[in-house]
Amino acid sequence: MWGAIIGGAGALFGAASAIKGAKKQKRINAMNADLMQQTNAEEQRRLQNDIIDSESLMGAVSAASGVQSTGSRALAIADTKKENAAQLAWLKKSGEQQVKVAKAGGNLQAKQLQNQAITNIFSGVGQIAGSGLFGKG
Repeated sequence: MWGAIIGGAGALFGAASAIKGAKKQKRINAMNADLMQQTNAEEQRRLQNDIIDSESLMGAVSAASGVQSTGSRALAIADTKKENAAQLAWLKKSGEQQVKVAKAGGNLQAKQLQNQAITNIFSGVGQIAGSGLFGKG
């Protein structure tokens, strides 16, 4: 009888620990996602600044040459601007996807801890109930 009671109490303690762990995991997930979003926003800001600088330099060099910006030079500048816009869009999209994946993985970990807690509760209650502590009605 006492073995079952002690085992049941241990399972209930495990449930409490798992619940606490799930709450902690959710806080960690939120912090990680926030950090990832901030990092991606900073990377986007820096890329935008680099794009502005490089496109401004291209325009200045082209204007300083005194040659009309038509033909291949104009096409090169347009292609560079198009590629810069594509890189910035990709950085934004990939950052958003990374945050989604991190959140999903973290949520899965938290859910596993919650499920472990539920399993431990049923196990603990079952062991204590089956111990005969409350009589054999």
